[in-house]
Amino acid sequence: MHPNEVPTPTEIEWRPVIVQMREGPVFKVCGPLQAFAILNCQNFVKNGRLQRHAQQCCQLAMERKMSADEARLAFMAATMRQTLKVV
Repeated sequence: MHPNEVPTPTEIEWRPVIVQMREGPVFKVCGPLQAFAILNCQNFVKNGRLQRHAQQCCQLAMERKMSADEARLAFMAATMRQTLKVV
């Protein structure tokens, strides 16, 4: 990729996070695009401030205005109460 090229959101990755929803499947989340989709899915119980913060962080990471690692931490915080396991 050329230094002046803007990467697509699917090219932005982080160290995978494995989440198992309480009443659903196990997901391997490899980047902010996948995390944003999970945070917005209907099965995700809305938890207010943490969820909104994680959504915003994932959006900023996709726009390269925040590091993917920071967005990953926000995603993990938002999913902690939703899941049986976060790895």
